Amino acid sequence: MPKGNSHPPLNVVLWGWIASQGLQPLRKNVHTPCRFWPITDPARKRTLPPELARADVVVGSVFTEPMARATPRLKLLQSTGAGVDGFCLNAISPHTTVANAYFHGPAIGEYVMMMILALNRDLMRMDAHFRRGVWYESSLWGAPPPAEIQGKTLGLIGYGHIGKEVAARARAFGMKVWVISAHPPARKPKHVDSYEGSGGFRDLLRAADYLVIACPLNEDTRGLIGKREFGLMKRTACLINVARGPVVEEEALYHALQTHRIQGAAIDVWYQYPKDKRPTAPSRFPFHKLDNILMTPHVAGWMKGTQDNRFKLIAANIDRLAAGQQLENVLQGPHRQRAAKAQEKVKRQNAKGKNEEPHQE
Repeated sequence: MPKGNSHPPLNVVLWGWIASQGLQPLRKNVHTPCRFWPITDPARKRTLPPELARADVVVGSVFTEPMARATPRLKLLQSTGAGVDGFCLNAISPHTTVANAYFHGPAIGEYVMMMILALNRDLMRMDAHFRRGVWYESSLWGAPPPAEIQGKTLGLIGYGHIGKEVAARARAFGMKVWVISAHPPARKPKHVDSYEGSGGFRDLLRAADYLVIACPLNEDTRGLIGKREFGLMKRTACLINVARGPVVEEEALYHALQTHRIQGAAIDVWYQYPKDKRPTAPSRFPFHKLDNILMTPHVAGWMKGTQDNRFKLIAANIDRLAAGQQLENVLQGPHRQRAAKAQEKVKRQNAKGKNEEPHQE
């Protein structure tokens, strides 16, 4: 639906701070007439804003059951990222299409390698010591030097957009890459030494020098790593979580680090998130008092390339919605059903073509 069309504009609600950051990029890239309603800080509102009742599109990372009841005309619920665990999917109307956005793989791949190198060299402790003039652990005197990460085994749980980028970078550093996935391919990918389904889970835990969590949070993965799983890991192993906090049991992670059951961890995804700009502890356990963890506030994928590409995709999905075209990255709803029917039609046509006798001149 190009600008200047007689159709009424779409009402697009930008729910939350991240979505509201997309106001200018969306205005620049959307070709459909739209009215944008940025709700920067919805937590401050005691009641749901009236703009939801008119919303054709909601862009954000949270969508509750009350929001679903308040959006009777909603056609598209568009996540600002890959995860939709903040959406109450069961409450969403079957007439609403749910879609997500990616492009975070390269940024998170870089983050993972940064953390592996920092953990391997004990970078934070080295920096803190040297700021006090202490040359311990240097080539002059101190403990034996650490081994290179070349030849170490990277264990990947999940091989989607993130896992593939991590694997490619780990290979460039000379690491062995072992993967488990719920959907292993028929052929082993290029950057992978071992690729198994869930049956290879325990072997991967035992082999990994660096265990990277890169799977979605769902009923099957919630609490996937707990006390028993930490007990299978090497004492010299490190955990890196760039997926979702609850994939790893909170208490089990704290005790594994506190007791040095594993050597260390780098955690970017947490168990408690702020509701406003006031300082907020990321867990009920004092991870900040441990000296074998690197802590970051959910920033691994938050880089300019990620943000720009995501809002371009969201803009394109709004245009496709207005034009009645198939959307990208559809997870559920009418556009999902349409895509499935189209795929089934292609399969039938291909099967029919194979069964037909070739035409002879």
